[in-house]
Amino acid sequence: MAKNKEIFLFGAGSVIDWGGPTTSELTDLIRNYAFPIRDSKITITNYIHKRLLDNGYSESEINFETIINVIEELSIYFSEYNKKTQTPSLLRAFLKDDSLKTLLNYSIEGGERKHGYRIQIPDGEKYNFAKHSYNDENPDQFYLQHLLSSIITNINSRVSNYSYHSESKSVIDTQSSLSLLFKDWMKRIGNKNTLRLYTLNYDRVFKILLKDAGIECFEGFESTDTIKDMDGIRADVVKIINDFEINVHYNLHGSAFWKVLPYDSGQLPNPEIVFTGWPELPDNDEKSNVEIEKGKPIYLTSIITGYQKAQKSMVSPFRQMHSAFDRDCSNGNRLYIIGYSFGDEHINECIKTSLRHNQNLIIEIVSPDFIENKMEEKLMLTLFQYLDIRQFNAKKVSENKYSYFDDRISVYTLKFSEYLEMKKAVAN
Repeated sequence: MAKNKEIFLFGAGSVIDWGGPTTSELTDLIRNYAFPIRDSKITITNYIHKRLLDNGYSESEINFETIINVIEELSIYFSEYNKKTQTPSLLRAFLKDDSLKTLLNYSIEGGERKHGYRIQIPDGEKYNFAKHSYNDENPDQFYLQHLLSSIITNINSRVSNYSYHSESKSVIDTQSSLSLLFKDWMKRIGNKNTLRLYTLNYDRVFKILLKDAGIECFEGFESTDTIKDMDGIRADVVKIINDFEINVHYNLHGSAFWKVLPYDSGQLPNPEIVFTGWPELPDNDEKSNVEIEKGKPIYLTSIITGYQKAQKSMVSPFRQMHSAFDRDCSNGNRLYIIGYSFGDEHINECIKTSLRHNQNLIIEIVSPDFIENKMEEKLMLTLFQYLDIRQFNAKKVSENKYSYFDDRISVYTLKFSEYLEMKKAVAN
């Protein structure tokens, strides 16, 4: 007899107590460590931040993903619809604002754009991480991809600082009081249920804690945590698609410990994402582009960030893991949403659809800032179109617990650590 499915969705707030970065920390990181604009010491990311403020965006609306999105959109803008004839992108066929080009502080090595050219960053200076343009990238586009590569490298390095793990070395304290609380909670739930864990973070912390607790858990790849993983392990896409009766931990937005292989066995551009267990630093790798939509080349990395998540999620194994989350939400019994700010519409769509079609689904949300950050208003507005509005019956159950939609949704305004302590107290 199949077990009930308990589904977990972890956002950035869930790993802060394990050393994970806050959104503001990552924003400061990419603003301060980026390429300078031409004839200035100001970084291009700080320049983007200021331009957004000058054009009416509030400080609260701008974070590291906003800035990354601007760079990605500019990369598409400066790309070419037909690389052979160097036909400009669809946007540049209508918009010809070249003022931004004067800010891009780079030059082409040798001064000529030809197959395999490299760029110098800043202008005229050797860039140690310069790569060859083997896919006929427009130089402006190629520069912006180098910028994204540097940004993702910094983010992945920060993720590795708190979550690196191998058989011989690990920075994850599996015996801390918090880790013990998490493992105890998972074991209690896992005794009678199938554990389906999904994270929007780029780490493997909860996967490692499950393994330490003796709970078998598939992460999309059959990793060994040994040095041989560094050769690259291909995702078991068939298992992700078909096996819903096992414990899993899926990184919906990728992992700092995955790697993009740009070429297939025939050395043709056909990128594939593999598991290595080692922090992926895109600065060291060849650039990989994919075109989910014609004329909109997207720079592919092992993590999904910015605002093109839905497009990048069409690439394997992101696509299959996202499909698994959708199916689990539509068939599961309980969904725990921990430390997630409801900022990703492709994720929200899964939640909304499951609430409409899965009448048995109960949701528990854990977020200490749920009321203060107006997440309550955003959630309710999002769900009104999917739930009978007459069901809306918000009530304060206790000091840190709220109930919505006839108890289908409960919200705990607690830190994850406080929530785990509460769960242990209730169990005892």
